[in-house]
Amino acid sequence: MEVKDTGYCKTKKEMQSLPNNLLFFRQQANISQDKLAEAVDCSRRTIGYIEKGMHDPSVQMAYRIANYFQVALPVLFPDLNENTDEQKGIRHGT
Repeated sequence: MEVKDTGYCKTKKEMQSLPNNLLFFRQQANISQDKLAEAVDCSRRTIGYIEKGMHDPSVQMAYRIANYFQVALPVLFPDLNENTDEQKGIRHGT
C-alpha cells in the first residue's frame, strides 16, 4: 500500500515549529500547564507540546491562549507571518 503525502501531517524530521513565548508567559503568570489547559479547553499534553515547539496550535487555540494572557497574538507567537512567507519565498516591500 502506497502512502500519499497530503501535506497535512509532518514527520518528526520535517517538524520545524515556529518559536513562541508560551512558556515565558505561563511562568510569569505562575500557573501550571494543567490550569492553562483547562482555561483554554485543551489537554496539558497539548500545552507542553506547544511550549516545546513540537506542535503548532490551531488559529483558534492560539487566539484562546493569547486572550487568556491578554496579549496580542504576535507577542505570544512572534514572526508567524514572516516565517511562513520566507518559507514560501515571498518577500514584502521589495
